[in-house]
Amino acid sequence: MHIAGIIAEYNPFHRGHAKLLEKVRLAGASHIVCVISGDFVQRGEPAIMDKWARARAAVACGADLVLELPLSWALSPARRFANGGVYILDALGCVDMLCFGSECGSLDLLLAASQALALEQTQGLIRAELDSGSSYAAAAQAALRSHSAPLADLLSTANNTLALEYLDSLARLNSPIRPFTIPREEGEGCRAEELRRGLRSGGDIAPLLPPAGAQVLREEAAAGRVLCGLSQAERLIFSRLCSMRKEELAALPEVREGLENRLFRAAQDSNSLGELLEKAKSRRFTLASLRRLALDALLGVRAEDWLQWPPYIHVLAMGGGAHDILRAARKTTRLPIIQRAGQLHSLGADARECFALERRSERLWRQLLLPNK
Repeated sequence: MHIAGIIAEYNPFHRGHAKLLEKVRLAGASHIVCVISGDFVQRGEPAIMDKWARARAAVACGADLVLELPLSWALSPARRFANGGVYILDALGCVDMLCFGSECGSLDLLLAASQALALEQTQGLIRAELDSGSSYAAAAQAALRSHSAPLADLLSTANNTLALEYLDSLARLNSPIRPFTIPREEGEGCRAEELRRGLRSGGDIAPLLPPAGAQVLREEAAAGRVLCGLSQAERLIFSRLCSMRKEELAALPEVREGLENRLFRAAQDSNSLGELLEKAKSRRFTLASLRRLALDALLGVRAEDWLQWPPYIHVLAMGGGAHDILRAARKTTRLPIIQRAGQLHSLGADARECFALERRSERLWRQLLLPNK
């Protein structure tokens, strides 16, 4: 048995995702386990379908087992997102290969960039850029440019950037999992952002998805469980931010360097969430980071909820090879594997609180559907 791991959002599962699964099988994987975000995703938005439907689509399209990346890692910067996903796969103890798409499609280039970023000289330059007010992504790219302009250019695209974080996570965990990358697929039906935009403008995106994934979308749409707009979420988030005290804002994850003051002032002087975020953003705090922070506020996520590592492995969906993976994992795993909520009772307070946050986010996601019915 040769098990491959994939970390994703599948928002929605599109043709590029299907191609990666196909390439992973061709590379020798007999089984595939995916770790996916829950009901809210890294862009600081609710997913278009809930985690159960997206997990079902992944299994229908060829995955064997789908696990959940807990909210405080899913709704985080690329580094923490990657750390959480890699840690779960590594903790299973039976995963052989971590597979991901990248714009460059070259593992050699990505490894060279990862090694350059780890150099003490590069880290010093990154710290200097951060001190000047840059975001981490901009600081890393500027620091790497002093080492190699071509390697720095890798950080100008999202999937290359995430790939470097995966490599860094594997290295820091001293994981035996082997990385594997393929060129990211382009073209119609291969860009999640365009598919979401099409859905939210009233289009039918099902014909652009793999057939099994399209069927899941149609079933969810027929049941009224597809989130086509963001207006209700944005109204709720805006209302929450406008009602928060500075001390509450300061307790949110990623809030530092007086950001709570910027947010508080912007909230008092804005008429919409978009206006508030525009007024609060800066070189250090990008719109994407502020959208995540705003969702944290709505969901009640505090800085103290940011545990270092996920405290359990939560199964969302099982395909044909799932029992093989779980049978192997139960002999090697470092974390409890949760298939039923009742299993949480025997775990520690951190795990129970983490799971309670997932339940809270599920309830909120369903609430966002109400205006669409």
